[in-house]
Amino acid sequence: MNGKAFIWDLDGTLLDSYGVIVSSLRRTLEELGIPMEEDEIRRRATEGSVSDVVNYASAATGRTFSDIKGRYSHISGGRYLEIAAMPHAREALEETAALGVDHFVYTHRGSTTAPVLKNLRLDRFFKEVVSSLNGFPRKPAPDALLYLLEKHRLERDRVYYVGDRTLDVDCAKNAGIHSVLYSPSGAGTADYVVRDLLDVRAIAAE
Repeated sequence: MNGKAFIWDLDGTLLDSYGVIVSSLRRTLEELGIPMEEDEIRRRATEGSVSDVVNYASAATGRTFSDIKGRYSHISGGRYLEIAAMPHAREALEETAALGVDHFVYTHRGSTTAPVLKNLRLDRFFKEVVSSLNGFPRKPAPDALLYLLEKHRLERDRVYYVGDRTLDVDCAKNAGIHSVLYSPSGAGTADYVVRDLLDVRAIAAE
């Protein structure tokens, strides 16, 4: 083992799930009578989070956050088999594991986390998966990352959090670990910006 650890975000990073997320949010908003185009839903969900869209709907309708989030979760949860892995996700995990990297997950995804990973046969790569079910404060709070660092006795300067949003970069920064931004366009700022998930091999080999 080379002592390095990659902690991975899921949606938009290892999972090509934004199509399911956005269409499920749109259906939820339509049921509430809130017009919003899919491009705007995607922007809000990727620049922020699903919770930002739910908060908007709650303020617009007077319905509680938990009621709306529950409805969204019911709609999207039944579609988890539609979610695919991102291009080269499996290869990136396999090849960096072969270099001695330990893998973990920290995601805001909830009860569908384990079924999605199992369906895609990615679950075997991870020593531990932390989801919203663990109850940690949401990103960019570093609590979940700090928990993994302490529990698994990881060396902070050899740990990398890989995500696709500024929120993930900020979370890594707040935990005092390296940030890796997955950005096919190459846009964005982090300790490392990768256009292809296979580019993390170079980080593993450093």
